[in-house]
Amino acid sequence: MKTIYKSKISWGLVTVIGLTMLPVYGLMIYLSLWIVLVWLLIVTAFIIDVFVNTRYTIEEKKLRVQCGIFYNTRFDIDRITEISKTNSCESAPATSMNRIRLRFYRFQTLILSPQHQQTFIDHLLRINPRIVVKPPLLLPEKSQREDSKKIK
Repeated sequence: MKTIYKSKISWGLVTVIGLTMLPVYGLMIYLSLWIVLVWLLIVTAFIIDVFVNTRYTIEEKKLRVQCGIFYNTRFDIDRITEISKTNSCESAPATSMNRIRLRFYRFQTLILSPQHQQTFIDHLLRINPRIVVKPPLLLPEKSQREDSKKIK
C-alpha cells in the first residue's frame, strides 16, 4: 500500500520569499525590463512548484522523496539507522523549518519536514523497528493515546 505524506509549509518562509520578490517585480516593471520579468516569473513558478509538490511516499520498504519537478529519489527504509529533530537551514526537500533528519548507513543523511511527523515516524518504525529515535522526539502512538486519556 502506498502512503503519501505532504511536506509541512512554513508560512514565514513563504512570506520572506514573497517580500523579497515583490519589490524586485516592481522594479522590473518600473524599469520596463520585460525579459528579466519573464525570467523572474519562471523562477517564481519553480519556487511555487517546490512548495506545492514536496511529498514523501512510503510504499512497501521504500521512501520516495519528491521536491518539485527536479528532485525525485528513492531510499531504502531498512537502511535508516536514526531519526532526530533538526532546525538545520541546509538545503533539503523540506518546506518548513520544523524538520527531522534521517540518518542512513554510510553517513548519508536526509532532512524532511512531513506535515504529520509522528504518523510519518511511526510508519517508518513499523517497517524498520531498528531505527533509533534520538532523543525520543515523540511518544509512540499507543502511549500518546494513553496520556491523552489520563489528562481527561
